[in-house]
Amino acid sequence: MGSRFDFYIPSSDGLSRIHGIHWLPDSDAAAVIQISHGMLEHAGRYGAFAEAMNAKGIAVIGHDHLGHGKTARPGCLGTFSDRDGAFYVLEDIRRISDFTERQYPSVPHFILGHSMGSFFVRRFLTICGEQVDGAILMGTGNKPAVVLKLGTMVVRRAIKKEGRDYHNETLHRLVLGSYNKPFEPGETEHDWLSRDIAENRKYEADPDCRFIFSNGAYEDLFQVMTELVQKKQFEQLPKTLPVLLLSGAQDPVGDKGRGVKKVYREFCSLGMSDVRIKLYPRARHELLNELNRDEVYRDIESFVLGEDCRGLGLRAKIKSAKNT
Repeated sequence: MGSRFDFYIPSSDGLSRIHGIHWLPDSDAAAVIQISHGMLEHAGRYGAFAEAMNAKGIAVIGHDHLGHGKTARPGCLGTFSDRDGAFYVLEDIRRISDFTERQYPSVPHFILGHSMGSFFVRRFLTICGEQVDGAILMGTGNKPAVVLKLGTMVVRRAIKKEGRDYHNETLHRLVLGSYNKPFEPGETEHDWLSRDIAENRKYEADPDCRFIFSNGAYEDLFQVMTELVQKKQFEQLPKTLPVLLLSGAQDPVGDKGRGVKKVYREFCSLGMSDVRIKLYPRARHELLNELNRDEVYRDIESFVLGEDCRGLGLRAKIKSAKNT
């Protein structure tokens, strides 16, 4: 079954403490997966996935982003920072990456980003891609630049009127409100997350998932998403980095696969040599909580432990040599 340990390290914002969770296998780890969770959730929701990976000899380390879970300071749920929030979130991902490297200096290090976390991971890879051996991007998408520009304008108007710290219900509905419409009438307000209604109800009952983003957090998120559609940014991605794109074919964030396929084509157009994509029929947004989650677990395990994951060998050997 492995074991779980909670830990804290200082955040780059100089105020918060990053809450992290370390799931360890009973035997020596063959690899480690670092998790960057999605919007309006927390790392603790990945426990079942982490335990499944532990059973296969894979360690897992995740943390709560600023404004989320146990990292959020009192009254700060849904707020990254008073300023430069995107920078601090990215820098905290790097700090957890450094922590992961110290814990596992001689085994392959993968980073997994889900939904919002996938956008931050994609940006992280343009800055620190050499720190990891592979990336798993789930629930990601590709919004057109004009949509992001319009969204940024709306958010900045809200900030001018209400301030960065204000939590605007109308803005929240504008950004996320349409996602559940294709699944109505349904069992919950979050049927877009998964076909497993029990998991959706569990999400809605979780007090650490019942909040909305501040105006400033939306501006920070749109900033990162806008940077991802700028060619000069994504050209910095390491060309030999193995990347696995996973999405539900009915995921509204990925535009039912269309946005994910666009990300795949962009990665390939850069000359990246090992990019893979899989769309799961009928699956929705949260693949790790879907009815076919065991299949998703197996695909991730195969990617992490498979010998065909090109690009791992040299870096892993260098890491091992440095620590012998």
